[in-house]
Formats: sequence, structure tokens, C-alpha cells
Amino acid sequence: MFQHNIKQANQLMRSAIPLMVKLDIPPTPYNYGIWYEYASNKNPRLNQVVDRALRRFGSLPAFVSKELFHEFLLPEEHKHTQRQGSALKNLTTSLGDETTTVSSELAKFNRTLRDTKKALKNANDVTQIEQVALLLDQGTFKANQAIETFSRSLFAAQEELATLRAQLSDAKKNTELDAMTLLANEKGFERSLFTLIPHAEDDLTLLLIDIDDLGEINQEYGKKAGTSLIRYVAKLLLGQLPENGFIARLNGGRFAMLLSETELGIASQLAESLRNDVSNQKIRYKNTKVLLRQITVSVGVATLFGDESPTELVERAQHYLLYAKRSGKNRIAHHE
Repeated sequence: MFQHNIKQANQLMRSAIPLMVKLDIPPTPYNYGIWYEYASNKNPRLNQVVDRALRRFGSLPAFVSKELFHEFLLPEEHKHTQRQGSALKNLTTSLGDETTTVSSELAKFNRTLRDTKKALKNANDVTQIEQVALLLDQGTFKANQAIETFSRSLFAAQEELATLRAQLSDAKKNTELDAMTLLANEKGFERSLFTLIPHAEDDLTLLLIDIDDLGEINQEYGKKAGTSLIRYVAKLLLGQLPENGFIARLNGGRFAMLLSETELGIASQLAESLRNDVSNQKIRYKNTKVLLRQITVSVGVATLFGDESPTELVERAQHYLLYAKRSGKNRIAHHE
């Protein structure tokens, strides 16, 4: 957010404000931030969500603005970290004060425009026209000053937000990283799932992938061999992860793969490819050089239905995974 110089920031504010006026968007800090970013056209995902909200509501409700501001313009994890939360609170307060000022000046300018229109109706000579022009020029100058001041405040917030993003990114990696495989952990998976679902349109697919008979492998070859196997499979899955995919290790030998903008048919083909690839591996435990027995995985595939919740999507994928296990393992299962 705010990746612009002062001149660019001024131009974007001049683009954003008419949009807000046209759509009757209240001049709040959340709305200024969103429409500033919207006018920059640098975040297609944000613009897509805003356009969808406009089609649905005819405007941008306050609850939507606040949600979008926190999702797209501020680090999500700020509310989990007290120190960063305090810094963001101060930043928001500062921007709020600036917003009040620019809103006041723009309101005055709006009144000036109304007065100018009335005056022009009654203007009969050059002197009156000059006075009206002077009044409008003064109003424009003050409004422009307010916009430039606010733009400088937005520009100054850039470095502070960038620093917070870096700090929070490091914190997130520590809390959402699976130490064994260096993939995302269950917490990271949940965050990604809850972030993607509100904006998905029946094109988000979840694959639950589970190593078959991992308990028996641990007993037969030792837990260290089982751990190495989990790491091996993790690398294998990561290597086939599409660009629009996200992968996490949930627990034991179970992995979750989220595929954005992917219909069931395509996702099922990928699941079958992953299953086949694992089953064809000849895996030798490096500590003992022993060749492990055939390693297989079972996969449950579920694509988002309508207004389905994250929990419901996971439960369906678990249902299909269990069906694949009960049907003999080393297979995939999904909705017919």
C-alpha cells in the first residue's frame, strides 16, 4: 500500500475522491485507504472484491470497508501482536486526524462550489464573474493543500507499515511453519483457508493427502524412518504444487493442498498424478540403506459448494479421504 511518490499520491487522491463522492462513500480512514488503493489499480484482487461488493450492495458498507482494509492494506497478524498493534493504532489515529482535516476542507470546498453555482446565475458583469472566479480559486487552493497534506501523511505511513510487515512476517513464519517439513502447519492452513473462501466462487478445491499405513512403517523401520518419509513425501508434493496452490502438513503423514480457481475435474487429475507418483517411488532409508516397502497415499478431494463454510469443506474432504482408505487405500475419492 502507498507505494507511490508525493506527485503520484496526489494524483491518486484526486482520482479516489470523486469515486467516493459519486458512490456516497463516507470519508473514513478505512475508506480513504481502500479507494486510494483501488484508484492505483495495483491490487487486482482488491479491485475485484470491491467491484463485487458494489454490485451486491450498491455501495461499500462500513463492515466491508473495515474487513477489506485489514485484509488487503494492513498485515493480518497485527491484532495478535501487542507491540505491532499499538504501533498500528497510533498510525491509524494519526491518519484519522488527517482524514478529519481533509474531510473538513473538502466539505468547505463543496459548499464553495454550491455558492459558486448560485452566484453564477446572478452574475451580470465582469467584476462579479472575477469575484466568483477568485472565490472558486481560493477554495480549490485550500482543498488542494488539504489533499497534498493528507497525501504526505499516507506517504509517510509507507515506511512504518513496511517495517511492521517485515516484523509480522517473521513472527508469522515462526507460528505457522512446520519445523519437520518447512511447509505451513495446521495454523497456516487454517489462515489460508479462511482467507480464500470468502472470495472463492465454487472454484476452490481442497486435497487431503495421507500416507497410508504410516504407523506400521514406524513400527517396521523405526520412527526416524517414518520422519524421513514424511519429509520425502512433503518435497514430492511441493514439487508438483501448481502456481495457484498452497500446501501444509496438518499432522502425522497428512497434508492439505488448496487449489485456487481449480474445478473438481482438474483437481482430481492432479490428485491421481500425485497418488501415482508416490506409489512409483523406490525409497531407500538413508541411515540403513534399507529399501522401504511400497509407499502409497490416499487422497480426499472436495470442491467448495456455494456458501459452504471452511469447516464444512474440510469435513467433506475428510469424508472422501476416509472413503478412499476404507476402499483399499492408494486411491483418490471425490464427489461424483
